[in-house]
Amino acid sequence: MMSHKKRQSGKQPRFGLLLFFLLLYIVGSPFLEPYPSLAVYAHISLSMVLFAAVYAVNKSHNHRSFAFVLLCPLLLLYWLGIYDIVPFSRTGAYLLFAVYYALLAYLFVSEIKQSSKVTINVLYATCSLYLIIGLLWGTLYTLLYQFSPGAYSGVLLTDTENIGHVFNYLSFVSLTTLGYGDITPQTAGAASLCQLEAIFGQFFTAVVVAWLMGMFISDKQAAERKQ
Repeated sequence: MMSHKKRQSGKQPRFGLLLFFLLLYIVGSPFLEPYPSLAVYAHISLSMVLFAAVYAVNKSHNHRSFAFVLLCPLLLLYWLGIYDIVPFSRTGAYLLFAVYYALLAYLFVSEIKQSSKVTINVLYATCSLYLIIGLLWGTLYTLLYQFSPGAYSGVLLTDTENIGHVFNYLSFVSLTTLGYGDITPQTAGAASLCQLEAIFGQFFTAVVVAWLMGMFISDKQAAERKQ
């Protein structure tokens, strides 16, 4: 019994650390981008998110090893793209980002499904999954804009240096169906991508909340029967 509790507590810092770095990057890094001397810290914070995500991945079935192998070329292309050392390295990095975020979402869903009770680690993992999904769609928007610059329009798109943060913003306002309208799709494909994310965001909230409540009630009833 004691060893099981230790394993449960040992899992908690993994997703807690990831959630901290995700929030630090999503909320904090846009404030650093306008200042060239501080912009590098925004890129460092994203790198820390990626490393924390690998650490959060379960070791079973070599999932963590696979995630780390994918992370190495991703970080290389990303940092080469920041300094424009290799042509098209930034686009290549965005492609790997999309694959990496999709892999993380799949692995996190797999791990959350195996949970038998609502713990702080499950809540951290669920919140991290939600934010990873937002970053995944933000990357997809960025890729579409790279290949088709007229796909989106809006006042925020005048700053092409911070394009990643702009589309992360679009992603989260679409995921939550907030929709300020300051960035709008201009093609059918772009609109379809936004529409799909809005549907997924509502579906995620409804299903996850219902699942967590069901698991919490079931665990509570089981505890009451034992008393």
